[in-house]
Amino acid sequence: MNRTNIEWCDFTWNPVSGCFHPCRNTYCYNTMKATSPMLRFGAQWIDAAGTKHADRNWKSKENGGCHVAKQGEIYPFGYDPTFYPHRLEEPYKVTAPSKIFVVDTGDLFGGWVPKAWIEKVLTVIKECDWHTFILLTKNPEGYGTIHYPENAWLGTSVNSDADAGRATAMIPVRAAIKYLSIEPLLGQITFPLDAFDWIIVGAQTGKNAPVPQKSWADKILREAEKKRIFRFVKSNLRSYYPDLDYKEFPA
Repeated sequence: MNRTNIEWCDFTWNPVSGCFHPCRNTYCYNTMKATSPMLRFGAQWIDAAGTKHADRNWKSKENGGCHVAKQGEIYPFGYDPTFYPHRLEEPYKVTAPSKIFVVDTGDLFGGWVPKAWIEKVLTVIKECDWHTFILLTKNPEGYGTIHYPENAWLGTSVNSDADAGRATAMIPVRAAIKYLSIEPLLGQITFPLDAFDWIIVGAQTGKNAPVPQKSWADKILREAEKKRIFRFVKSNLRSYYPDLDYKEFPA
């Protein structure tokens, strides 16, 4: 696990990386950002003889499949979905209760992810009950209808009303805390927020990134207050609310 600058968690934990979503302007994949893991690490793999190799042209390692990495490998198959079994032990080593963002370099609930990978991650979450694990997906149907551990917060990403279907798909999800990550906010949100306990709102980062209208954020925050939903506004929107500290978390 790694300490992180993400405002709403303490650590990131990536027992799985990579995805097949069509979007590619993301923190992990975007090779134009200096902080992109793909840009910093490239593909690093160990051959049958135990020799470690590295290639900045990580796309050359992709073959469109799902893979299992060996200890010491980093993105050995580029951005193809990859499971790192040796990382499952990491949360046990952190004794202080922490908020842990699960898989920020991929999508654990993408439709391509083997069920066995998900089950192993959920076992760790259940056993490490002193931590809070924050899960996020662009495929909320992948959550299914199982009952998740009480210390698992389940969310989905939306950017505007165009993603209302993801919010609707969260309604039958069985979790103690369900949330929306509205980041980046790219348009109006007018669909109901009733199914959620927490919302995160933020702007897109990067050079020439579009700036969301304040009225879009205002409407979301008013609706959340009315429905008694906890609100977390990222620092890149704080200029809209200099006198208000929207850094709320579910109990």
